[in-house]
Amino acid sequence: MLKKKTSALLVALLIFMQGVYSFGFLMPAQAATISSNIIDSVTMAVYDSSGSVVTDSVYTQGSKVQLDYTWSLPNNHGYHNGDTFTFTLPQQFLLFNDISGLLQFGNEDVGTFSVNKNNHQVTMTFNNYMETHDNVKGILTFKTQFDTQTITGSTTQIIKIPISSGEQIFTLNFKPNVTSTISKSGVPQGFNAKNINWTVDVNKALDSVQNAVVTDPIPTGLDVPVTVAVYNLDMNLNGTATQGTLVDASKYSVSTTGNILKVSFSDSPIQSAYRIQYTTPVTDADKTSFINTATFEGSNKAPVNATATVAVQHGTALDKTSTGYNSSTQTIDWAIKYNYNEKSIAQGVAFLTDLFNDSEELVAGSIHVYPVTLNSTGAESLGSELPGAQYTVSAATGTNQNGFKLQFNNPISSAYKITYQTKAIGRVIDNATISNKVTSGSGNTDTATRGINQVVIVKSLGTVDYNAKTVAWNIAVNGDSQTMNNVVLTDVFPNKGLHLIPATLTVKEGATAMDPTDFTPDYPAIDQGFKITFNRPLTGPVTISYTTEFNNDWISPVGSTTDFNNNVKIDWVDSSSNPQTKTVTSTFTPRNEVKNNGFKNGSYNASTKQLTWTIGVNYNSKTLAGAKVEDVLESGQQLVANSLSVYNMTIPANGNPSQGTVIDSANYTYTVESGNKLVVTFANPISSPYYIVFKTSLDSQLIGDKVNNTATLFDGSSPVSNNLTASVTIPKGGEYVNKNGVQDGDKINWTININRGQSTVAEAKIVDTPTENQLLLPGSFHLFATTVAANGDVTKGSELTKGTDYTLAINTDDNGKQTFELNFLHEISTAYVLEYQSLIVAADQETVSNQVSFSGNNVTVVSKNTTKSIVVGVSSGSGTGSGVRGSLTVKKVDSADSGILLSGATFDLYRKSGSTRSLISTLTTDMTGTVVFKKLLAGDYVVKETAAPSGYTLDASEHPVTINSTAGVNINVSNAKVAVLPPVTPVTPVITPTPVITPTPVVTPTPTPVVTPTPTPVVTPTPTPSEDSTPTPTATPAPTPSAQPSVSPSATPVPTPGPSTTPAPSPSATPVPSPSALPAPTPSIAPTPTPDERTTDKDTPIDGKIDVPKGTIPSIGKQPEHGKATIDPDGNWTYTPDPGYIGKDTVNIVLKDPDGNESETFIDIEVQDIPLGIVTAQAIPGQTLPKQTLPKTGEASHLYVQVAGLALILLGVILRKRIWKKK
Repeated sequence: MLKKKTSALLVALLIFMQGVYSFGFLMPAQAATISSNIIDSVTMAVYDSSGSVVTDSVYTQGSKVQLDYTWSLPNNHGYHNGDTFTFTLPQQFLLFNDISGLLQFGNEDVGTFSVNKNNHQVTMTFNNYMETHDNVKGILTFKTQFDTQTITGSTTQIIKIPISSGEQIFTLNFKPNVTSTISKSGVPQGFNAKNINWTVDVNKALDSVQNAVVTDPIPTGLDVPVTVAVYNLDMNLNGTATQGTLVDASKYSVSTTGNILKVSFSDSPIQSAYRIQYTTPVTDADKTSFINTATFEGSNKAPVNATATVAVQHGTALDKTSTGYNSSTQTIDWAIKYNYNEKSIAQGVAFLTDLFNDSEELVAGSIHVYPVTLNSTGAESLGSELPGAQYTVSAATGTNQNGFKLQFNNPISSAYKITYQTKAIGRVIDNATISNKVTSGSGNTDTATRGINQVVIVKSLGTVDYNAKTVAWNIAVNGDSQTMNNVVLTDVFPNKGLHLIPATLTVKEGATAMDPTDFTPDYPAIDQGFKITFNRPLTGPVTISYTTEFNNDWISPVGSTTDFNNNVKIDWVDSSSNPQTKTVTSTFTPRNEVKNNGFKNGSYNASTKQLTWTIGVNYNSKTLAGAKVEDVLESGQQLVANSLSVYNMTIPANGNPSQGTVIDSANYTYTVESGNKLVVTFANPISSPYYIVFKTSLDSQLIGDKVNNTATLFDGSSPVSNNLTASVTIPKGGEYVNKNGVQDGDKINWTININRGQSTVAEAKIVDTPTENQLLLPGSFHLFATTVAANGDVTKGSELTKGTDYTLAINTDDNGKQTFELNFLHEISTAYVLEYQSLIVAADQETVSNQVSFSGNNVTVVSKNTTKSIVVGVSSGSGTGSGVRGSLTVKKVDSADSGILLSGATFDLYRKSGSTRSLISTLTTDMTGTVVFKKLLAGDYVVKETAAPSGYTLDASEHPVTINSTAGVNINVSNAKVAVLPPVTPVTPVITPTPVITPTPVVTPTPTPVVTPTPTPVVTPTPTPSEDSTPTPTATPAPTPSAQPSVSPSATPVPTPGPSTTPAPSPSATPVPSPSALPAPTPSIAPTPTPDERTTDKDTPIDGKIDVPKGTIPSIGKQPEHGKATIDPDGNWTYTPDPGYIGKDTVNIVLKDPDGNESETFIDIEVQDIPLGIVTAQAIPGQTLPKQTLPKTGEASHLYVQVAGLALILLGVILRKRIWKKK
């Protein structure tokens, strides 16, 4: 029973092991990630602006930094070629661009590293050097700077960097962004302050200062402080500060000897900021400002000063103002502010003397005195009126002055406000100014004035109606209600531009119409004015109102004025029987449309390049028998056909015109005469205003920044309007080139806006000269058409075709200086946008600039230029180059004979930058077989042949080159000749009645092509003959070629019998060839392009590059069935398979040359599953992770092992059966 179980277990075990070995435990074999931290330590060096290492413990924000990461691999590590280690640079360090370079161990390269500027991730990739060497280590260096956008807040910053032994911590102290290390300020304690609080902040720059001392001389008018307090001051990076804790008094000492405050710090050095606060009493209450200067110094620090000026708001000792005026009573209100500085004043000098013009008198009982309370801002609050018993008022006089004296009966120490009134003694006939001066017992004085106006007669303008062309007038008489006898009022129109409308004349006394019997009007002529005689005395206000028509054609002398003047005179006898007279004038200034009899305006539509002009003519509705408008179209404008229309004009009362209905074109004609003068002629007399609207075009012109136009209205040959002028601004007019640039990593994205003003220019050309610290990238140039909006905004449109729309040439002179020239192949008349890139080869913070010029023709030569500069930031790491320049010479030779130099080979030169490379130059070998790339900045480059010499095969390999000195680098690139197939001489094969049928074409290893004759005579296709052979075609039955011709066919092809299978012959007629038939040679048929074959893993994109001849445009002809393909203008293509797809796919690329011819290139892509490997646990000292085995290819079949296993299973079954039978 035990044997049975053992046998069964053996069989099961064999089956299980067979299954395990047949299928295996599968997992992908990929490069491993090193999980252990291999960074041993990090050092940091900070540099100042001169490039010297900073030895101080406080750093300037944004300083340059060098980080040195020391790394090492443990012996017996078990890592393999391609394994990677990643870590992250702290975000506090600024990266301008991606970085890449070599990992070096001594003079050996042990791998590469790269840094992504976006996420700061560093990837170290090791090669197989580490598999064969112990003690592999190195230093990874990064040159960067502190990032001021990331490092914010406190001046103390902590940066933690993980290393193999734990964490390396850098505690950094930064200098705050302050303009000075000391500052001072002062604040008075309220209004009429008795004390000033002072604050002095020192050592804000956080310097290390030995024996620090602060001195502060106390200015005159202030007393020394009683107490002084010192506080810690917490500084922020942006220069702001927060007051901290109080400093122990033992940390400093204070003295005030000689009225000088001195604070000495006990600690030496001090490295922190401090705030000193103290208060000084004000001893001079009359002083309004105090200037105070504090000094901070030390034995290792030169004195630094800070000055503060404190304005103390004291109330005035004496101030006088006029607070009101009543013209009808001719009364003035006055106010005096007394002792607002709140001084103590003895009773003997507590008085005020107030004097004013002797034409004024004090209004009895108008004096009032109020005590005043002042708040902290000086605002006053009046108390209850001071009783009259507290002061005494008496009369006072001066030269031509009246006035009074106010004496306080007690000493005072608070503020007071005194108000009173004065009144004109006689009637005010003329306007005047009254002056009022007050003097205090302490000797202070102040003066106030008030203008007074006569109100005997006042004339003013009323409502204007531009539609009716009328203006209303008002005359106010006897506004001060005096008795006026024998009053006569005479109104005169001095320039005769006004006509009185008599029916509009009204006279009111107060608000009531005056009885018509109380006055007599007289109208001598409507253009001269009128007269009113009052039949009784006037004792109150009287108002006269009337309306006039206005017309500037009535003004006399003609052209003497554009305004309408109106004078009025009043004569009367006063209450003292004295005759009086007064004359006043009022003026009506009309709208400009009235003055000019029209107007003009315009607008521009940049989308159509058309201007729309609007002319308003005959605004004043003149009657014109032969009206015409002349308008010279300047700046090359052309009238747009059928665009001119004439409209009625509507003018409302307010005078703002509007466009009415269009009038029939039969009522006018228009022509464009010599000198580009537009003339619009009205067919009939007119007496109304009109709008003339038309469009002009600037197409085919050079367009400036503005267009001016002037129109004039004529009646026959006489102008009846002023020049009606308008100016329209053209968006971007006169601009031909504008440039901008922005840094993008290690490149600059340049944009050139071309001809945004949309001038029409022939032979337009752009020439751009960059500085030598950048390299133009030929493949980055793209020229775009644009769409221009009506307001001139330009939007980028579709890309133009190089070779069809423009040409581009990049030139490099013998000194390495680059320029590019872009020529438009057709006349341009709109805007374009050129975008391109340059590779930065400048040092950090160096200026990169471009000067671009535009030139072309349109009647005159156009030439404009502009310059754009950018200060670039550059991050670098180990292995980057320096600023030296060298040259590279490439020599093209025959691979079989290096003495043969080959011309016509084209080479592309790429500069490597980080993980990318950029095409910077393309040259073709001359007759000496050489090209020289000159003035190359130090760095890594790649040379690649893109076109082989005639008759030679293309060298598809890439040639890396490093420029690291001014010495030239020379390389030779060889090419093999293209094998030429000699022509095959046609032969007449032997024709048998019964042909041997060959099922399968046979390829033989001999140089003789295998052919099988057919019974049907055909023309033999011949290979392309060499230049010195001329095969003669013969009418013979053509042999059927084999599946693949041999490399070197012999001159006589011999039919080869087929394999042993011979089918039974069929009866057939023996063909007889016709000797007379001589068919023409059949031209060679172009071979079908052989697809390129590439392989990629599932879900893994693959890219490549095809050669794109100059002027040719590549595109994807048809998208792959199982993925997506893209290609750029340089031929760089990328294929991305659909997710999860495994199998074959094809990329179809179409090349279109400048003539429109197309050719296709096919790339077959084999998408395979990820290769699988087997994890085997091998005993590697110090290695705990499983070692990965790459998949084997071409390995012999495991069938023999599987058969052996099956035999063992069968053997076990037989043995078991025999044992069972024996039992």
